[in-house]
Amino acid sequence: MMTANRYTFSWLTFLATFSMGAIDAYTYIAHDETFASAQTGNLIVFAVKFARGGFSQAWVCLPIWIGFALGCFVAQAALSWLNHKRNLRQRYLWLMGIVVLTLFVAALGQDWFSELVLIFILGWLSGYELTSFREVKETTVNNGIMTGNTKNIMVALYHWLVEHDRSERSKCLWIAATLLTFVLSASLSAVVCVQLSPNLVLWAVLGLNAAGLLAIYLASCFRNGAQ
Repeated sequence: MMTANRYTFSWLTFLATFSMGAIDAYTYIAHDETFASAQTGNLIVFAVKFARGGFSQAWVCLPIWIGFALGCFVAQAALSWLNHKRNLRQRYLWLMGIVVLTLFVAALGQDWFSELVLIFILGWLSGYELTSFREVKETTVNNGIMTGNTKNIMVALYHWLVEHDRSERSKCLWIAATLLTFVLSASLSAVVCVQLSPNLVLWAVLGLNAAGLLAIYLASCFRNGAQ
């Protein structure tokens, strides 16, 4: 029963993936070519900036990396703390509540925070979401790391087509859907940043996640009322 209930929250992983793609494009375009969730790319940018201009140019990549690492740590602590809650809706209400609160602070303060503070917050958020929401059905995905997803797609595709393992078909398709979601959100975010205003991206991502939080809350109220 617990597993079946967990499956109903698979959409949260796609929501997190969409958020990560949008925020990565936003930070790259609007904040000195940094990446919020793609830390491989972020460290490459650090190395390139260091080679071109020394540490004075490269260190802008460090706050977002530190924030990401702390976000992963806090998310794991939250998951461990929430293990005592048998109701999965309560768990996800807590997890999503932190996401929405963090996005609200970032969106509201993006005109007043220094760049380093803002990207630290977004790095923290990315690490938190990447650790908290990573399952679609029975498949574990990397909702901010498309290198790993691409590799996993092809491994699953091999097992499916060559070894005729039908269980790998679902895994291949779900990971592919995650990758496409990430690319779509990054593309939309880039268009908004270039043609409209970068500030709109965080407000849009906040709106989507707030809608997700509301959906979980209403479902929880409906279930409690039905009981």
